[in-house]
Amino acid sequence: MIKRIILISLLSLFPFFNYSQSHFLPTDLNEISGLEILNDSLLIAHNDGGNSNEIFLLNFSGKLINKIKIANATNIDWEDITSDEEFLYIGDIGNNLNKRKDLKIYRIKKLDLISENSISAESMSYSYADQLEFPPVDSLKNFDAECLIAAYGDLWIFSKNRTVPFNGICKVYRFHFEANTSPKISIYSKITIGDKSWKFDSVTAGDFAKNKFYLSTYNRWLCYEFNENKFTRIRKSNYSEYNQKEALAINEKSNYMFVANEYNKLLGKAKLKRIKL
Repeated sequence: MIKRIILISLLSLFPFFNYSQSHFLPTDLNEISGLEILNDSLLIAHNDGGNSNEIFLLNFSGKLINKIKIANATNIDWEDITSDEEFLYIGDIGNNLNKRKDLKIYRIKKLDLISENSISAESMSYSYADQLEFPPVDSLKNFDAECLIAAYGDLWIFSKNRTVPFNGICKVYRFHFEANTSPKISIYSKITIGDKSWKFDSVTAGDFAKNKFYLSTYNRWLCYEFNENKFTRIRKSNYSEYNQKEALAINEKSNYMFVANEYNKLLGKAKLKRIKL
C-alpha cells in the first residue's frame, strides 16, 4: 500500500502520464457514445445510433444500476449527452454522411431519472445555417458531430471533421434550447485540432468543467480556455491506448475524467477509464 501511494504521488508530478484505472463495461453498452455525471455516485450513458432509446445509470466502476427508456424518442444517431443544473440533453447529432435533415436534441428533467423507468422528453430539431447541400462536396464535409456540451446557459456543438482533403477544423455552434422549434444554428467559433486525419484529429466527445472545455479525439484529450469568442488550448494529454473513444465526463469534485470506448473486435472490449487530471 505504501509503495502504491508513493507511486501515485510520483506520477502526479508528470502531467503527461496521469494515473488511471479501467473497468470493463457491460455488453449493454458495447457501443457507448455518451457519458455524463449525474451525481456523486452515478454516471449516465447511452449507445450509438441504431440501438435502443434507453439511457443507462452506472456507478463509477461501470456497473449497470438501471435502464431508463425515453418513450417518445428514437435513437437515430445519439452521439453525446450533457446536462445543466435542471436538465439532461441527448444529442441525436450524428451525421457521418453529412446528409441528415432530421437532427435533434432531446431534453429530460434530471429529477425524473431517479424515480422513473420510462420517461418522455421535450425535443428541438435543428439544422446548420452554413449547410447548403445534403451532402456537400467532400471538401465541405464538416457537418457530423459527436460532442454536445452545456455551458454558460447554452448548448454547444463541436463538429467532427470529415473533410477531404482533411483540414483539421472543428466548427463550434452555440445556441439556446427551445422545445418544439426548428432553428438554423450558425457558426460561433472555430478550433484547429490537428492536420493528420479524422481518425486522430476529429472531436469525438467533450465536457465543460471549472470554466474550461475538455475535448477528446480517439488518441488524446485537450483542454481549452474560452475568452472573447476564442478558444485557447492550455493542456493536452495522449491516452495510453488508441481505440474508439466517444464518451467523456468530468467529475469536478474529485478532479477525475471518465472516458469510455466502444467495443471493437480488434481493439478490445468497451471500457470505462478514470483518469486523474
